[in-house]
Amino acid sequence: MLIKTILEEGKKASELGDEIKLYPQILVNAKVNSDKKYDYEKNKEIKTAIEKLEKEFAGNGRVLIRPSGTEPLVRVMIEGEDQKYITKKAKEIAKLIEEKLK
Repeated sequence: MLIKTILEEGKKASELGDEIKLYPQILVNAKVNSDKKYDYEKNKEIKTAIEKLEKEFAGNGRVLIRPSGTEPLVRVMIEGEDQKYITKKAKEIAKLIEEKLK
């Protein structure tokens, strides 16, 4: 994909890299019951909160929620421009997941 883009754009790889904007990232773990760590997608309140965040950060960051493969955790990762704000939002989602999936 990189080579295709270089050829299509007629630019050097270093020039394309300059166009990428890196955002701060925060990862917060929500501790949940091991047999419920996949249930965050089934809970309407959690799902709605995640969808709202995804819309908010669309095009200007990203939201990734996923269960840990080895621990009783749901990982909440957010990237965005404002470190303080994304930390607050990640903690809010993690707290909601912990409350609903005890």
